[in-house]
Amino acid sequence: MTHSMNRRSFLGLGALGALAAGAGLAGCAPKAPAAPAANADVLGDTGEAASEAIPRKEGKETKECDVAVVGAGAAGLMAALNLARGGKKVVVIEVGPSAAISNFAMCGGPTACETRLQEQENATVTLDQIFTYMNDFSRGSVNSALLRNCLAHTGEAINSMLDLGIEMELIPDTYGVGFRGRHMILAEPQQRTDPFVADIESNGGEFLFGTKAEKVIMEDGVVAGVQTDKGIDVMAPAVVVCTGGFGGNEEMQLEKLNTTVFALGSTLSDGTGINMVLDAGGAWDRNFAVLGNECGAVSKATKTPFTEDWHNTNEHLGYWLFGGLYTDPVGERFISEGKIAQFPLAVGGEALLRAGKAYVIMDDDYYRAVQNEGIYAYLGEPEKWIAGPTAGYYNVTPENGEAHLQEAIEQGWAVKADTIAEIAEAFDLPALEKTVENYNRYCETGVDEEYGKEAHFLKAVKTAPFYAFEYVPSCWSTNGGVKVDSHLRAVDKENKAIPGLYVAGVDQGSVYSVPYYTNEGSSVGLAIGSGAYVASEILGA
Repeated sequence: MTHSMNRRSFLGLGALGALAAGAGLAGCAPKAPAAPAANADVLGDTGEAASEAIPRKEGKETKECDVAVVGAGAAGLMAALNLARGGKKVVVIEVGPSAAISNFAMCGGPTACETRLQEQENATVTLDQIFTYMNDFSRGSVNSALLRNCLAHTGEAINSMLDLGIEMELIPDTYGVGFRGRHMILAEPQQRTDPFVADIESNGGEFLFGTKAEKVIMEDGVVAGVQTDKGIDVMAPAVVVCTGGFGGNEEMQLEKLNTTVFALGSTLSDGTGINMVLDAGGAWDRNFAVLGNECGAVSKATKTPFTEDWHNTNEHLGYWLFGGLYTDPVGERFISEGKIAQFPLAVGGEALLRAGKAYVIMDDDYYRAVQNEGIYAYLGEPEKWIAGPTAGYYNVTPENGEAHLQEAIEQGWAVKADTIAEIAEAFDLPALEKTVENYNRYCETGVDEEYGKEAHFLKAVKTAPFYAFEYVPSCWSTNGGVKVDSHLRAVDKENKAIPGLYVAGVDQGSVYSVPYYTNEGSSVGLAIGSGAYVASEILGA
């Protein structure tokens, strides 16, 4: 498998075949249960938790332990591994039938610093280097102390995974951020989660699979355990909540993102952990972003976005990566499209999220060139477009182009027309004709007077027929949730730590920036780092 012809090397979030074994995409993934009716009360008009919004139901059975970990994803497995090795009795509560159903089981791999793989390749990324880059990118919007604390534990987390026999490789600097932080996991879902489970169990840990955590049990303002849907109360003086965000909860998406987002990851991550913390007295943090789709985009008609080799099931979904002419729902440009082409996860994910839906407009010259020359060659192979050589993986192929176009037209997310006016009418884009007129002028002069897009991305929309493609947001996971302090302790409305309640991974919103960090692997990197860090905090308490 080469670095030039697979998704793993192009911004890769997953090993090939991961979805088949690991819970997969919406359409083939297990669907999350509908958000409980209590959600509206839990969130409230002010985002505060209502008293006893989640009913307390006494369990028929209790399990006693030192730490209850809610969620067996990246953060949960790493926390449980270190806690069990440290002598704590741990019970892991996981709604899925196995740990191989989490987003961690299908992700590409984490960013980290000071790892053995980096040392072996003489490419060590220091804590100061990666912290400075990410903290500067966040512009003070995250808890800087927490960011540093989590990053400081990523190296030991990666080394622990290597010790467990989980195969990884250090990949090139895909986006040109200046360092090689991404550790691509080569192991398939079971091969990356089974070693965790076996090690945790060998050190006295226990897993409750197929069990949904419902409520953090509080006694006199202090954590006492976790209520589950199986009638088992897992009693513990410390609880770590890490259920993977709210990618499977459209109600929460609408409240926090003002749009729904097509879930590429496991829809079992439905905001349950966040609601549990709010119910226990926790508070929302302010940052909400998504780990966007770096393979292009999706349409409203999308069921399964990717083929087995990580091509788009409809090849016309890839235009979101190419830096052409993009408009918002009224037909106006809204960003330098070249920035989306350069940073599709961070800038692209946030841009589409903010637009709610977007339209890629092109003429016949552009459309034919992508199928024949390929996008990178058509734009003159610009050196400044660092991701450009691999973006061609998502070119439309001549053998599929016509069939995929007809499918998109029939499904209602593509239009082919003789005039821009027809496209504007079809998608109700009243400003589109004026936008195209201005854009063509920028293409002629080589100067984007609105957004300063690089000249190599400026290709006129002049030759009929014309094409338009409608895209909606999609993501591998949400980033953002409840507020924690620099020790990963959930805090209340007065910013005071709730005794015994910790939050790791993407359920907490204090370490994830808006937009998503530009160095790839940040979401899962911070998740495993937070898992290792929260374990050290509990062990040292």
